[in-house]
Amino acid sequence: MCSTGTRPHALPDAEPMHSQIVLITGAAGTLGRKLREHLAGRCTLRLLDRRPGGDPAIVAADLSVWDDWRHEFRGVDTVFHFAADPEAYKPWPELLGPNVDALIHAYQAAAAGGVRRFVFASSNHVMGGYQDEPGIALGPDTPPRPGLRYSIAGAPCDSFAYGAAKLFGERLGKCYAESRGMDTIAVRIGWVWRGGANIPENLPADRGPWFRTMWLSDRDFLQLMDCCLQAELPERFVVVNGMSANTGMPWDLDPGRRILGFHPQDDITTHGHH
Repeated sequence: MCSTGTRPHALPDAEPMHSQIVLITGAAGTLGRKLREHLAGRCTLRLLDRRPGGDPAIVAADLSVWDDWRHEFRGVDTVFHFAADPEAYKPWPELLGPNVDALIHAYQAAAAGGVRRFVFASSNHVMGGYQDEPGIALGPDTPPRPGLRYSIAGAPCDSFAYGAAKLFGERLGKCYAESRGMDTIAVRIGWVWRGGANIPENLPADRGPWFRTMWLSDRDFLQLMDCCLQAELPERFVVVNGMSANTGMPWDLDPGRRILGFHPQDDITTHGHH
């Protein structure tokens, strides 16, 4: 059981996992920082980021260039691959390096290094094409429709390249699971706000229900990552949605509950009103 109950930063039965070696790419980013703090003291961490920000614990590594950083993957038990440009509206020329080349290299380094499990931060943008179809349930078996059109501060943009790159990452994970026997979990992460505290009150008011009901609280994100780290998988490659239990959303959380034991605790519609 991976539910955190009312404790935001630890499993009820969390035990130190000092024998486990966990590598986090994008360790200086929003998701990487949260997970690093959560796992500190529970397992041995290796941290990579293109921009370490002066943190001596993080190895500077541009994963889009095949280099000596690949040796950091040797002997690792689990990789959390968060390294990517998170700005979903960017065009292909700006995403090829950080979101495609780095992805390919990370999978290859993991396979060559004997990594047992690879957790890929996929995205809700893989299913963005369903934005205007009410009543549909979005699960792992729903045919993907990467990218959507939206606006930021009134400016139109789209995430077609970003969503397609994330879908490619999922399929590449399936390839490595089947060809190299590496457990791969693709998590279609919802909306973790990067502009300060990750709470509903801070989410931009100009984003509609499609975005808001994809909110993933810090508590639920960390519980989900714990589940990815510990769960016994029924098969080598799995895809799950990574959102809080938001009322009225189209995202099917049942596969995550069934496969990983992920039981999200938060709901954007009631957050702060208990």
